[in-house]
Amino acid sequence: MKKTYSSLRKKLLLLLVPPLLILILIVSSILFRFAIVEQRDAFDNALYDSAYSIYQLIQKSDDSIENLSLPKNEKQFILNDQSDVIFYNVVDTTGKVLNGNNDAGLMPQTNHPATNPYFRDGTVQNLNVRIVTALVNIQKNGVELPVFIQVAETLNKREALASNVLIDIIVPQLILVLFTIAIIWFGVERGLQPLFDLQAAVSKRSYLDLSAIELPDVPTEVMILVNSVNSLMRQLESVLNAQNRFIADAAHQLRTPLAGAQAQLELALSESKPEQHQQLLERVSASMERLSHTITQLLSLARNQQDASHNMALTPVNLNKIAQEVTTDMVPTAIKKGLDLGFEADSQKTMVLGDSKRLKEMLYNLVDNAVLYTPAGGKVTVKVQREAGEIVLSVIDNGPGIPKAEREKVFERFHRVMGTGQEGSGLGLSIVMEIAQLHQANVEIADEPRKKGLNIQVSFAEERDLKS
Repeated sequence: MKKTYSSLRKKLLLLLVPPLLILILIVSSILFRFAIVEQRDAFDNALYDSAYSIYQLIQKSDDSIENLSLPKNEKQFILNDQSDVIFYNVVDTTGKVLNGNNDAGLMPQTNHPATNPYFRDGTVQNLNVRIVTALVNIQKNGVELPVFIQVAETLNKREALASNVLIDIIVPQLILVLFTIAIIWFGVERGLQPLFDLQAAVSKRSYLDLSAIELPDVPTEVMILVNSVNSLMRQLESVLNAQNRFIADAAHQLRTPLAGAQAQLELALSESKPEQHQQLLERVSASMERLSHTITQLLSLARNQQDASHNMALTPVNLNKIAQEVTTDMVPTAIKKGLDLGFEADSQKTMVLGDSKRLKEMLYNLVDNAVLYTPAGGKVTVKVQREAGEIVLSVIDNGPGIPKAEREKVFERFHRVMGTGQEGSGLGLSIVMEIAQLHQANVEIADEPRKKGLNIQVSFAEERDLKS
């Protein structure tokens, strides 16, 4: 099943556009609310002006309080409206209608908070209206009477204006949204362009081209990615160069014993004396043995590369036991060369987390290296001991040793110390280093100025320290 990946462009748009729409919606709602409040106040003021005009007309009229009326012309001027229906009445404090409409919805609310005038919404003749109520004192013929003057107006103009205000707010906001989304889309596209340039630069390259990618005028965030890709390119180039050198060196190491064996076989075929055949065949056998040893070490080196740690299971192992087994196995080889091979174990169990087969392989290479380069009559000692919270595996010999100038190079592949008089593959200590690194162990050549020979130490953390 093909794995699908989310789009960075889509993520950016989802992060930017919805919050923007919500923000615009909130701002539009606030603006509409403010506009409606301002509109309501303006219409309420006009409504109160109508009530005040009625009060002035009543105050100026010559009618008695019991027979209040409004002049017809002035009444039409105040109450006529092209869009809305206007109602009014004048009511005394007892609830008696002195003039105007006597609809129940227009009766004053005597329990209303003491504000004068006060506004409320109501219903008159089944019409939704806005009502203003004003408590005034009318003086007629020396008599003063408190009355409520109420004016009610339907909501047609208010609703029409509210719709217009809503349209006037929404349309510009929609245009703003469209332009903003377009700007965001353009900005996201422009912002992601360096990534597209990087993708194009990588996809157009040959798999053999590991040179650095150069992209001019890229932002810092993309340059970080470019630098990471370039760093990976350099590492790949280094690995490929090392592999090519390894293949070339391996081919040279394998070609030499093969060429020797072939030459000896040709001589054997051309030799007519039977007694010479045995000598030539022994030389061929020696070349084949050297070739087999080199191939075995090449396979071991390949098997113990650093990426082998992903498939390696570490378990608690006793380093004393491993060292004793390897030393015992190597005794016949040491006796054959006339060497004294010994083993010194720590008095307690020396437990480390490791792979027992690889640890044995590492120690075999160390002991084999010491046996190979130590002259007859010499001494080789394998020692396991605790030092400063670590378990140290040492292989000590009294052979020719390694000059200090060569010590950093002896762990490189195919490197051999000149002048030893011994033929080797130059892979033994490389295998030791690879296996030690797989176990997070430290390999060093200890200096012993008063002693002749070599002391190679591999330091491991104790098993309990590795678990903590």
